[in-house]
Amino acid sequence: MRAPDPPLVPSLLWTPALLWQSAGPRRLRVGADRAQAELDRLAADGALVVYDPGACSTSIHLGCTALPLPLDEGPEAPWRVAREVARRGARTVAVVGGGAAMDTAKLAVALAAGSEPRYAEGPPSGLALLTRAGRPAPALIAFPTTLGTGSETSGVARMAVGGRRSRLVCSATLRPEGAVLDPCLTDTLPAPLLAAGAMEILLRLIGPLLGPHPMGASSSAWLMETAVLVRRTADALLASDSPTGWEVSAGPHGTPRVPDTLLAPPPSQRDAGRSAYERSAYERRSAYERRAGLRLRLAAISAASHGVWPRVGASPFAFLLWYFADTAAAVTGTAKNTALARLFPAYLERALGAPGRCAWADGDRARQVARRLFPEEAATGNCPADFRAAAARLLRRWGVALATPLAADPVELGQAVVASWPRALTGLTPQDAAALYEAASGSTR
Repeated sequence: MRAPDPPLVPSLLWTPALLWQSAGPRRLRVGADRAQAELDRLAADGALVVYDPGACSTSIHLGCTALPLPLDEGPEAPWRVAREVARRGARTVAVVGGGAAMDTAKLAVALAAGSEPRYAEGPPSGLALLTRAGRPAPALIAFPTTLGTGSETSGVARMAVGGRRSRLVCSATLRPEGAVLDPCLTDTLPAPLLAAGAMEILLRLIGPLLGPHPMGASSSAWLMETAVLVRRTADALLASDSPTGWEVSAGPHGTPRVPDTLLAPPPSQRDAGRSAYERSAYERRSAYERRAGLRLRLAAISAASHGVWPRVGASPFAFLLWYFADTAAAVTGTAKNTALARLFPAYLERALGAPGRCAWADGDRARQVARRLFPEEAATGNCPADFRAAAARLLRRWGVALATPLAADPVELGQAVVASWPRALTGLTPQDAAALYEAASGSTR
């Protein structure tokens, strides 16, 4: 008997139902108007709601008992939140915020259960592990208010250790038990953060493809097709103007309520006597809903990218560019995405120059990535420098600011990255790494 055809996963990537196949949260809610209903349900059940005061959408009502996260307290923040979780005896914690907020809450829940981080005090490794919990951990439900980090479905969290240093804490217990993806959570996200999030998702997908590690054919196809979808989605989202506002009145909990005129049918289905305001309102509502759908698609892809099934057969250390950016950000005190934006075009050029698989990259696979992402340049040739310039132009067009040359000695950065991530960068010397940092400090056309 003929076996059934396999599902067309790449073309249905962002369909929420497929996200249940990942090793992410056991409960995932995707769609408009999900966040408020879920927050209300959790609050009624006695959950502790923690949030980032600087990242919450005005469309969401958190309740008077919600606890602001002390994100400005650095290494002490997770411990302080853990003590509050223990004091209140919370069985469920809901976190509303971006990557830093979700990481803080993930660590706090683990600490409240008796786990403790273990890491080397010196520079030998950028990783940390958690000890076994001594008691049941509260359930954590994540409400991401930004795009790109994917912290709501990952089993890692960034822990500050002081002196501009941090460690990447890894444990399956850090993965939230639930997550809610709702476009209203990102409706006030500024355009530069939308652009940075889109870039982070794109690089998380193509990073392993550019790297030297072997990958399964299905994983490669998944990542490639999804990267193309992310570029198309981000192009559409970031090419449009900022969300056009309209007058709103207060709805339940003080949240915005759409005027009735915005719910009118399209002009072609209305009589000619409708006002110009109504026609304009409908157009603005349509543009808003389209942008919300694009944000939701990127959020769903970001969440799915941390699952196990997209990376079957891939090394956990496949994303070499991430390790270079992590060290550059730590040494120079810049944001991780700022370092990624500066390093990506130079790393792409180096990967494309590899004749085959080497310690830097898989050259053949990298060229496939470049041809799919930048078809215009592929049609005129395969010069690595041209693709580097195309990558820089793409980021600029999205609104990602390419930082000035990294404010650190390339030799210092090369020594630091190889010392911090020796297992990930096996085969590369500090001199090799310094050459990439030096190249990234050059011109990006």
